[in-house]
Amino acid sequence: MKTLFACLLSLTLSVHAQLVFDAQKKEIKAPPEARKIVCDFSFENKGTQTVKIARYESTCSCMSVQINQGGKLEYAPGEKGILRAHFDMENFTGEVDKNVILWLEGDPESKPSFVLVVHVIIPVLVDMQPRTLEWNGPGPWEAKTLKIRMNHSEPIQIISAKLNNPCYESELKVIEAGKEYDFIVKPVVKPDMVPGVGVIHIETDCTIDKQKKQMAFVVVRSEAAKVPAPAQLGPAPRGEAEASNPP
Repeated sequence: MKTLFACLLSLTLSVHAQLVFDAQKKEIKAPPEARKIVCDFSFENKGTQTVKIARYESTCSCMSVQINQGGKLEYAPGEKGILRAHFDMENFTGEVDKNVILWLEGDPESKPSFVLVVHVIIPVLVDMQPRTLEWNGPGPWEAKTLKIRMNHSEPIQIISAKLNNPCYESELKVIEAGKEYDFIVKPVVKPDMVPGVGVIHIETDCTIDKQKKQMAFVVVRSEAAKVPAPAQLGPAPRGEAEASNPP
């Protein structure tokens, strides 16, 4: 029995070794206005046996995958093909990794032969750091600054900057119009109230829709905030799905 298992394992490994990709990780630098990108993984059967692809899939709904030649799954020795990944970038900025998993015939479900990685770099035109301003302890609290930098060849102006929790004071300072801004935030000390969580909404005149509006968070973490009585909490953010999962 052990001998049979060893033979089957050896056969699986040899089939895996026959199919060779030009790379198993590729980096794509996307232009800021791009909504979709395509990444091709070329492969070739360099062995002496026919290789059959059992199935392939993406780990994210934002990426679809296809194999050329009408979805051809069997490749004789010397045959070549292309696995093409289509990535919908509508909701992404920054650097992200998306995977494509490929099983050859005989692969167990838990051990596919290949995990192909698409590393996408999407320019961040409105860069905000840090994305969460955080305070600890019972207060009083010092002011902290959200740094906003425009990484674009053209100026990007801030149209509005709002914080949706009145238990915080905020001020937008223009460092260089169209290029650099500071959003200064300070929790307000109020009797029997904890500032809790707030959401900063930044709206710009960026011509690329998905980067026009940005969000950041503010949060005060204290013993009182961890197990609050309902009457102690300051106004909670309203109407934002993101605010239902505070940092």
